[in-house]
Amino acid sequence: MPPGFPACANSRLDTFLRRHLPPDIYDAIRAYESCVVVSDSENHTFKYVVLSDRLIYLTENPPKSIRGVVALRDVVAIELVDDYPEFLNGPDREINQHIRIIYSSTSLKKEYERPTGIRKFLLPFQHASAKTRKGKKKNIDSVSWSLKDPGSLNESFLRYHQDSSTTSRDSPLHPPSDLNKLPFQGTATFRPLPTLSRRSCQATAGTGQAVTSSSSTTNTKEPQGLAGHKGFPSESPFKCSGNGNAHYLGTSFQASLLQSNPHLEKKESELHLYIISTTSPLFLHLKSSWNNYIIKGTLLQDPLYASELSSTIGNQKPYRSEEKIKHFSQLKSELFLKDNTLRKILSLITELKVAAQKNFILKRLFWKTSDLFYFLVNKLHEYLPESRDKNALQNKSQRADELEACIRIIQTLGLMFRETETELSRLNTLAAKKGTLFNLLVILISEPQIPKSCPVFDITLVTDSSLVEMSFDAELQKLILEYTDTATALLYEILLAFQQGNLGLGSTKFAISWMMSFLQSRPPIITFVANIVKQVVKGLSASFQLLSPCQAVLLYQQFYILKSCLQYSKTLAEYIRNDYREEFRYFIHMPTLEKRFPLCYPISQPTTQLIHEVLNLVEQKQCVKC
Repeated sequence: MPPGFPACANSRLDTFLRRHLPPDIYDAIRAYESCVVVSDSENHTFKYVVLSDRLIYLTENPPKSIRGVVALRDVVAIELVDDYPEFLNGPDREINQHIRIIYSSTSLKKEYERPTGIRKFLLPFQHASAKTRKGKKKNIDSVSWSLKDPGSLNESFLRYHQDSSTTSRDSPLHPPSDLNKLPFQGTATFRPLPTLSRRSCQATAGTGQAVTSSSSTTNTKEPQGLAGHKGFPSESPFKCSGNGNAHYLGTSFQASLLQSNPHLEKKESELHLYIISTTSPLFLHLKSSWNNYIIKGTLLQDPLYASELSSTIGNQKPYRSEEKIKHFSQLKSELFLKDNTLRKILSLITELKVAAQKNFILKRLFWKTSDLFYFLVNKLHEYLPESRDKNALQNKSQRADELEACIRIIQTLGLMFRETETELSRLNTLAAKKGTLFNLLVILISEPQIPKSCPVFDITLVTDSSLVEMSFDAELQKLILEYTDTATALLYEILLAFQQGNLGLGSTKFAISWMMSFLQSRPPIITFVANIVKQVVKGLSASFQLLSPCQAVLLYQQFYILKSCLQYSKTLAEYIRNDYREEFRYFIHMPTLEKRFPLCYPISQPTTQLIHEVLNLVEQKQCVKC
């Protein structure tokens, strides 16, 4: 079974998945669980739900065939419903977890449908067959999003997608013969990337939003409501390169598809999963996978990020896990050599980062062999917040090299955190040596020290050496900004890891309230939070331009950190309210802000919702959760 699954995992199901799925898709499986399924096509059937990084699958219990039922790109909301299902008996009603997944799809309008004889199945909830506690359903706001009207067009969408006369082409895919039952076949209509004049997303994208090979190199075809209707594409791909590697984004494609095809209509469907367990982490995994996907889908709309990613996977060899394991072991051995120079370490870490982008299995190996995590954190501690090498306190060129290496290390750590929430080895690694984790948190919130600059009072007296010094000063300031964004992205990933404790997954000592309690006791946190607030206010109030994909992702991460401070730290909440209430009140206007988010970004709606929640928390007196 893939590393990270519990020891009591179903060996029969695991064997089935290994036999029927390509290795890269099998390695991308995040979780599976037995449950009762209710949907348009499933009427209280007992099946296994299988979650990957892109798809939600269903297979029989015991497994006979497997099919994709929901693509994460089409998900509108994931909710935990508080009810007593009537079809369950006795104590099963009390321990049941009812997960409702609302997703969007497109289909032919009724007057254009073929008389296929397919019957419509009404969900039992439409007939009030299940009574709810206190007569209502309880949606867990802190762990669910609702993307309202994901297919609608707005002004920013039209501005972002300028009229392009590029022709589409079909790219038939040929899956293995044993995947005939999977919805991997069909044709796809590709369209080019929109032209963006945006800044590089190297700092943010490299910190963990990288796409693994399982989601970028596989020929997996995701299910769509148009499958079966000839003449219409069954996919909503987003082309990032000319070699056939496509990345799928549903919202913007569905909107343009509906606009250009009057015979189509958008509809919302529901998939209901009933898990007879109070400790199942599937809801958390669904939420995390969806979160991972919207970040990934947003970043892939940046041409630079997409081209960098495609260059790492363009000439990839056939997937063999044994080769990946050998490669990882070799990299680790070379990193641990005592006589490595800083340049050599930077080269090896870059190679590790690129390899992890290609293959998810390297992320699992990273956490399974925890010594590499400790090595990277200790290497950061060697250079941050100040260098142990006293020469770097005066040598600006050396300090710039150190900061560049630290940024790359933090990017690699962020990549290893992303999409590994199901890995038990990650929790074990973080819990084994809490001191290492404490050191990492302090490093992330501390501002790096750089050599002081000598002031120049008369520009006519500037020498060539002074110009060189000024050039290094500019480079160091640029690296500090990049470091801050990179550290913010990694801190966001660690917050997500601690969120697992709040949801009953793993040790309660890793609850987010515990982490915030630790951070608020560290003096640098005040400056760190202040810098985030200032950066957010300045970025949102100084311009009316559309946000680039990387700017949108960073903004989401920054507001997630601010929300955590407001909810779980009394000290930081009071500081934000007392010192920055007026800035939030007068410089952040939601109607103007929403226009800066292109609707084609999957992260746009979650970010605007998150910003609205933060604004409400800033205006409240007390809302800290103990």
